[in-house]
Amino acid sequence: MLYGLVLDSARDGIIFQYGANVWKRVVHELKLPADTFDLFTHYNDELLLNISECLVDILRVGTRDTYLHFFGQDFFRYFAKLGYDKVFRVAGRTLRDFLFVIDQLHDSSRFTFPHMRHPLFHVTEEDHTGVTLEYKSIRRGFTHYAMGSLTGIAKRFFNEDGMRLYIRDDLSTNEYTHVVLWLQFDNRSHKPENLINSCSLPHVTGTTFFKVFPFSILMDSCLIIRHLGDNVKKVFPTDTILMGRPLNEVFQLIRPDIHVEWDKILSYGRHIVFLMDNRLPLRVGPTGKIRLKGQMKYIQNKNMLWFLCHPVLESADDMISAGLHLTDLNLFDSTSDLLITGIHQEHQLEATIFKQHLWTKKLPTVQKKLNVCHNKNQRLLYSTMPKHIVHLLQSGVRANSICECQPLVTILFVYCLDIKTISDHLNAADAITCLNKTIVLFDTIADKYDVFKVEIKADASYMLVAGIHDQSHMIVEEQQRNLLSTKLTDESLEVDDEEKDEIEEMHNKNPNGLNSTEIIAALSLEFVRTSEHFYNPISKKPFHLKFGFHSGMAIGGIVGSRNYQYCLFGDTVGIASQVTTTGEIGRIHMTHTAYSHLIEENRYTVEHRGQINIKGKGLTDTYWLTGLNEKSSKVSINSDSTTLKCPFSSPDLTFR
Repeated sequence: MLYGLVLDSARDGIIFQYGANVWKRVVHELKLPADTFDLFTHYNDELLLNISECLVDILRVGTRDTYLHFFGQDFFRYFAKLGYDKVFRVAGRTLRDFLFVIDQLHDSSRFTFPHMRHPLFHVTEEDHTGVTLEYKSIRRGFTHYAMGSLTGIAKRFFNEDGMRLYIRDDLSTNEYTHVVLWLQFDNRSHKPENLINSCSLPHVTGTTFFKVFPFSILMDSCLIIRHLGDNVKKVFPTDTILMGRPLNEVFQLIRPDIHVEWDKILSYGRHIVFLMDNRLPLRVGPTGKIRLKGQMKYIQNKNMLWFLCHPVLESADDMISAGLHLTDLNLFDSTSDLLITGIHQEHQLEATIFKQHLWTKKLPTVQKKLNVCHNKNQRLLYSTMPKHIVHLLQSGVRANSICECQPLVTILFVYCLDIKTISDHLNAADAITCLNKTIVLFDTIADKYDVFKVEIKADASYMLVAGIHDQSHMIVEEQQRNLLSTKLTDESLEVDDEEKDEIEEMHNKNPNGLNSTEIIAALSLEFVRTSEHFYNPISKKPFHLKFGFHSGMAIGGIVGSRNYQYCLFGDTVGIASQVTTTGEIGRIHMTHTAYSHLIEENRYTVEHRGQINIKGKGLTDTYWLTGLNEKSSKVSINSDSTTLKCPFSSPDLTFR
């Protein structure tokens, strides 16, 4: 089983290197229960392999081992984000030094990750060009992850960009992975041992030797126990025979995971931390347990192995279980200090870890809430300005530098002539309530169409525009529609879920592909139908509304430096306003330009109104939009929808 820390580092690496969309695809393809992982929870080893294979299918490049190597190499970037990189920075001055202490670093993490089954790295040979490193693990298929980790360490912490790593031999079995690696790098810090000029010391008796090191075991070449430190003897009953017995009868080797043989222990003993538990009952009882941790030292002139060790004690309970006291511990190491400090901090540490687990479990919920808030913020922005303008602002473009020419838009004005009557006869609060309900009704209808509400003026004029598009954005949208129809087979052009929703929403608002003038025409007809049941609370008669639209070019841009507002400028805006103000109540008016765009598909019935004098344009033909052509296809997106309930549908409605 893998800790979630490894899997979450892979998730972070995918998002960092390939983007959040790719990770969303992985979550979807593998049907993962959440898009994050609890750092301290155990997960199946196969999950990391499945994620790698899923990336091969999504990105269509590389192999499973390619992404395992990437995950291993990127792990230390993620590790540094969590603040754990300091332990690697003090591991050694050079890459060579680090390779000799990998096993000790893994062992130091047992407090944070007590059930971690870490691999074994063991340097067997070295010269000035590199080292031979044996990698052994009970997991299968993670060799390239380990190789990536070594590459990442070399680059990130020791600036060894030129290190080359090769598989020299694969000795793996069905039970475990055992690979011999060759790491080629500048290893000039390696210096062969020179014993010629070593200083000589006076002979030390065995009694003195074992008093100085009370936790130690001396074995001959047959791994028979010849001598024991005094404190090791104390933990066993006095009648237990220990001398002359094989090591594996008295102790069980926990790490490294090798058979208790002279040659193997001698090979691993130089740089690997050994852990052993007792097999025989202790003085405190049959459930007593002592764990010894240390290093195997070879005594050449005696052809013997000396296990220099100390007891692994993490709490007072461990001391009680082993039958030890503080007076039994060495004064020249920090075991007793750590133990006493640990007793005081144990409960605090447990509480902190428990809180960390709780916060980690809450993380998916918090992320969901964050996504909900993000979507709400986006919808709010989209209601104040066109979506492509929002994208430009979010990408860092200065607001006042945005100015674009819209070659063909259709602008609709709706004027309410009752606003003065309402403001004269109602108090301020009731007048605002009335006006708000009017605007909300207009907004509800407009939301069904592909239009943008530009503004609402103090005179209760309501301004809508259809046809606002960023031209380059339209090209991308067309590519995205094609991708959606082919299930996004090309990952390089994939869009995120938000963009997919935007495309789908746009299609739903205009399923028949109407041009901007036809969209405004359909919207205007729905406005008129609804306004027939729309009563003035003062006069008890329908509101007096005028409708008018014009098609043409407009200039759009952001105005303001604090409260941004998207505005349209140009003759099209002025002409649409004049056509509306000079029109008749309850009728939809349009210019000749709008009429020419509207009759292309013959979907609407139109009557000639006559000529009016447009300021700056002279006499201009205008028309009335009267309804849908019975022979035309449906143009309304809600042809079967029920009529909206008007807030002032009753002529008896009054305000108090």
